[in-house]
Amino acid sequence: MNPLEYQILELIPQRPPVVMIDALTLADERMARGRLFIASSNLFCEKGKLGEPGLIEFIAQTAAAFTGYKNKTSSTRVTEGYIGAIKNLVIYDLPTVESTIVSEIVVENEIVGYTIITGRVYFENKLMAECEMRILGG
Repeated sequence: MNPLEYQILELIPQRPPVVMIDALTLADERMARGRLFIASSNLFCEKGKLGEPGLIEFIAQTAAAFTGYKNKTSSTRVTEGYIGAIKNLVIYDLPTVESTIVSEIVVENEIVGYTIITGRVYFENKLMAECEMRILGG
């Protein structure tokens, strides 16, 4: 199935006002992409830009949507996961409100209940942020 066939709230445990992904646009065995339109009402916006916590949460929710998609396609329930650690976080720039950003996550490893991902956020093909994230559960 195509991940765009699902409404995002079917794939993630988060609920408004903390939903930080509009759609899971691509998913394969170890990689996924998400999309977010940054509304001015976004909880993580300040002074016309999406703040650092919003970028981090966008990466985390892309990972959550990816896990939810895998669960849905294998007929298991969507479960919660928690950020256990963030490493090597680099914020290059903050995207402005009323723009659309794209995330890409790659599953690097799955060990003892943790999923280790590399996450990146782009605006018009410009790298805005990147990090390694360890997610517990999910």
